[in-house]
Amino acid sequence: MKIAAISDIHGNVAALDAVLGDIATRHVDQIVNLGDICSGALFPRETADRLMPLGLPTIRGNHERQISEQPRERMGLSDRHAFDQLSAEQRAWLTALPTTMRLSKDVLLVHGTPDSDLTYFLETVTEAGLRQATREEVRHRAGTVDAAVILCGHTHPSA
Repeated sequence: MKIAAISDIHGNVAALDAVLGDIATRHVDQIVNLGDICSGALFPRETADRLMPLGLPTIRGNHERQISEQPRERMGLSDRHAFDQLSAEQRAWLTALPTTMRLSKDVLLVHGTPDSDLTYFLETVTEAGLRQATREEVRHRAGTVDAAVILCGHTHPSA
């Protein structure tokens, strides 16, 4: 199965459209969305409008959790902006998203790690900054998950 994973859109509907256009040329079997969809300074409402009709397998990231569970006055600026821009229907869609999802027996979708939407799966934060995680760190973060493939978001790698 050829899977295209999108993640950490953060309300950038123009980038989302560019990525979806590119994916359309690659003959993929499935597109999945790994969370952090609307929260950002750009276009949260338009991003939700673009994604909701597609019905993609989608999980929620830490920003969907924060928008859904935190009082508005405790939200950060990007979450508060998204909350204010999104319709009640869009916020309900984000709130209803699962935290993880099995695409198949062998493919698991997570935002951060299987246990946390805030922990980086493939990077480790140190006092010196961000570095690539070791194989042992990745194995530890995977825990007892029995999936052959774990697709994760939350990371924002540099080019």
